[in-house]
Amino acid sequence: MYQSFKITTAARRSLCLFLCLALLTLSLLSCSSTSKPIKPSEQDLKVVATCEGVDIYYEELRYVTMVYKEDLAYRYGATIWEDAALTEKYLPQLMEKVTEALKINCSIVAMAKTFQIDVNEQAIQDEVQARIDETVAAIGKRRDYIDMLKSLYMTDHFVRYSLATDICEREMVYAMMDLDLIIESEKDFLPYALDDENYCATYHIFIGNDAGDSVDVNRQLAEQVHGMMVEGKKIEELIGSKYNEDTSEGRVPYHFTRGEMDLAYEEAAFALEIGQFSGVVECDEGFYIISRQPLDEAYITANVTKLLQSYQYAQVEALLTDYRREIEVEWNDYGTSIDLVAMK
Repeated sequence: MYQSFKITTAARRSLCLFLCLALLTLSLLSCSSTSKPIKPSEQDLKVVATCEGVDIYYEELRYVTMVYKEDLAYRYGATIWEDAALTEKYLPQLMEKVTEALKINCSIVAMAKTFQIDVNEQAIQDEVQARIDETVAAIGKRRDYIDMLKSLYMTDHFVRYSLATDICEREMVYAMMDLDLIIESEKDFLPYALDDENYCATYHIFIGNDAGDSVDVNRQLAEQVHGMMVEGKKIEELIGSKYNEDTSEGRVPYHFTRGEMDLAYEEAAFALEIGQFSGVVECDEGFYIISRQPLDEAYITANVTKLLQSYQYAQVEALLTDYRREIEVEWNDYGTSIDLVAMK
């Protein structure tokens, strides 16, 4: 659905969760047997918090915590959770990321209700079951499926819940189309996409915060590249250079609407005039220097179907993103007692 390059959308689930769900839905094979739900443990179903009236269970807290502990260790060093000083430094960042991630499924469940979509309705649960059946058949054995979940810090119960929220989000797209809240037809969408108030086209230089990298050194390198552009170096000359870690080196600019990209990237890009370039923009993955380009009418026309679908999902994401800014995770006593760093 989305153009492939190294930007995640702040409003989307964590990248690791998407990768996990991709593993669970990639190979769609027919299966005559039914993979019965695996009963979660009493610990997994302990409520740690609520958000908009939706319970958050230990199993979800553990999943997002392990994802972000590994992510931060990848970015800042493998020993950050073993060194007391480093733990103190990075624990607030971990807590912030975990809290924001926990809002994601809750916001979908709560917002879906406003469109009369219930995460537990039978049609959604049947689709979830079908996807699980297909996954187990594709992997080979139920035991292999269980082992895979364990390696990803997931439970079958949480996977089913996450798949159900993903389906709810898709159903919200259809509901918004039915209510004429978003554009449905390619004919109506094309003039919308050709308006630079709605769509942005960009080139960028990306310097990623990879394992073992110094974030400060990467920031300085990004400032150096920005200085080269201030002195007259064209971004097109730098795209294929040693400075750019984006592997998608096509010469067609990226085309996107609001709600598709990391928020910092999006805001910086839409603030530019055509032909301008940004300062150094810091996102979760690293640093960007962005150059806004004219919209490519031929590209948009040729890819209108793909762009329309991306736009439709982006409108739901934008709605959810605004909603998440207004809601809070309310921790209970058990939730606040948990040591995230010690979690395994």
